[in-house]
Amino acid sequence: MEHLKKAQENLSKGVPLDTDLVEEVERAKKELMEVLKSANLEIVGVTKRKVATPPPELKEKVSNLNKEIYREIGKVINQDGLSSKIEELKDGIERGLSPKHKKKIGSRAKEKDSCCFG
Repeated sequence: MEHLKKAQENLSKGVPLDTDLVEEVERAKKELMEVLKSANLEIVGVTKRKVATPPPELKEKVSNLNKEIYREIGKVINQDGLSSKIEELKDGIERGLSPKHKKKIGSRAKEKDSCCFG
């Protein structure tokens, strides 16, 4: 069990598994399968997980970048006064806007974009 704990720690740090340990685990797996078969237990299937687990440092960096991205998006929305328009659209969608009203809101958003980009 100690070998498994150490291997798990190394994997979480991005260190590859020791080949001797992999061979030892494979032997143990085969022995366990034989024991189960001799006990009249059917083995339905054995698969390897192929999910790569990123190191904790990478997870933290990605999380921090996502927070920064959402902060910047929030700043832009608030700075340009778009938050009230977004809420108005959300409310309209829930109530079911008339086509005329949807077009009116859309044209106001386009006017806002055109003044900002030239």
